[in-house]
Amino acid sequence: MKTYLKLHSRRLFILFYAALIFISCKKDDNSAQSSLTSINPAEAGYNDSIIITGKNFGSNPEVTINDKKLTVVKVDNNTLKVTIPKMLGSGPVSVSVGGKQYSGPNFSYKYKATVTTIAGSGEIGNVDGAGLSSSFNCPWGITVNNEGDLFVADSYNRLIRKISAGDRSVSSIQIPSIINGKNFYSPYNITLGNNQQDLYVTDFNNHILKIDAKKQSTVIYNGTMPTTGIVMGKDGFLYITNNTKGTVMKLSTDGKDSVILAQGLVTPRSILFDKNNTLYVAAYDISSASSGIYKIEKTGTVKAEIKSQNLGGWEVAIDSEGNFYNADHVTNCIKIIEKNGRIVKIAGNGQSKDVDGIGLSASFDGPTGITIDREGNLYVTTYNFETKTGNKVRKIVIE
Repeated sequence: MKTYLKLHSRRLFILFYAALIFISCKKDDNSAQSSLTSINPAEAGYNDSIIITGKNFGSNPEVTINDKKLTVVKVDNNTLKVTIPKMLGSGPVSVSVGGKQYSGPNFSYKYKATVTTIAGSGEIGNVDGAGLSSSFNCPWGITVNNEGDLFVADSYNRLIRKISAGDRSVSSIQIPSIINGKNFYSPYNITLGNNQQDLYVTDFNNHILKIDAKKQSTVIYNGTMPTTGIVMGKDGFLYITNNTKGTVMKLSTDGKDSVILAQGLVTPRSILFDKNNTLYVAAYDISSASSGIYKIEKTGTVKAEIKSQNLGGWEVAIDSEGNFYNADHVTNCIKIIEKNGRIVKIAGNGQSKDVDGIGLSASFDGPTGITIDREGNLYVTTYNFETKTGNKVRKIVIE
């Protein structure tokens, strides 16, 4: 009897111990489930830190926003501290633990845009020389080469102005009155050839002008007015918008071969390629009664990418991340349109004057043309059609 009780007690002990192990294992399994509940702050800028709160992050989690990996500077089981990289953009936070992805709240990137004037005294004129002593008269289209030299279509002066990268000195490229028997009117928009030397210019009339490395001018196209935006494709062809016809034309650089690539746009102007050689056009969007950005397929199909009443003006640029920048002539500011569609005013307080500063402490007197260099710096021309003021070239460094 005693032996039986001992055996029975031993069995009960084994069963009890096994049950404890089972329960413990279940608790461990449950505790291993990770989660992501909050971020603080929800908006931050370059080099700032945010705290991510959740459960069971372990010792080696990975944090990403917009597919960009963030540096984790501190981790415990339930909180993470990460540093925000430059130009991160906005989007949901994602934490990877043990190969599993956990998505959390949306993060908003806070941009810092520093605005300075690099050329133009503000006076109407055509004075060359040191950047801030030079003068313009309705500078419009602007482009930049790989060396950082800027080229500006100085419309009412009927000049092309070069702003040297080194000392920001301004010089002029003359446009003859009659070019190979043809007129060329006020230069409007401008682009560089793939050789980084030839310039191609529209005149808001019916001409396309080529200026080669020796500053020799040739009218390569004489068609239907008005030609507006212009960009050089990687294929060596020019792509040109027509403001009235609502078309995109593909043109050979000698002007002999042309074809209508797309049509059906309303007052298209700025035209540009992204790093993947996708073509975009800024035009009017009837549905939102505002500016829109359209993607032009290789087949000529026009697809609306950005439609918003928060956009104004005619000119846009695009960076290597796929973000657009809008020179909003209507509200005197510069806006970024993130690749996810979020629109943020990054510079300009709406006042009609050219004042340097950071972000909304700066102001613009009619931003017109806009371009972006290889480092992601923006350059904006200004002209106020009501007061005839502006007449400057501004640089915007963004981080």
